Amino acid sequence: MAVRYDWETIRAEFEAGATMGTLSRRHGVNKAAISRRARKEGWTADLTDVVNRRAEAKVNGTVNAVDPQKKAAAVEAAAARKAAVISEQREAWGGFKSEVRAALDANDFDRLKCLKIASEALRNAQECERKAWGIQDKAETEVSGGLSITWEK
Repeated sequence: MAVRYDWETIRAEFEAGATMGTLSRRHGVNKAAISRRARKEGWTADLTDVVNRRAEAKVNGTVNAVDPQKKAAAVEAAAARKAAVISEQREAWGGFKSEVRAALDANDFDRLKCLKIASEALRNAQECERKAWGIQDKAETEVSGGLSITWEK
């Protein structure tokens, strides 16, 4: 009878950085067999996604949250923080828009020049903030049911 190996686990451990030698000893599989399977299925040992997910979990406080209620609370808190960032950014542009209208009404072109420079600085700061929070601009998303958030550049 042929020996069956847990290839899903072997692949997961390989993609998380385990060497073929370690996997061979741990699972009793020949290194050549692991190598053939990895090549055939296109396994990659790129840890970028794994590290990013782990870091996001640590930032959001969901790392060791086995209790579903604790995990849900941590996810809700992280979503609330991101929503607060988005709301704050929208409010900043709302106030900025009022300043531009007032300067236009007063024909204050010096003020408009300053506002143009300020708008570029605000846009750059907000782009950096959005990157730091992992907020991505999308025209439409499946999750939002078509609700879109558009940021003009």
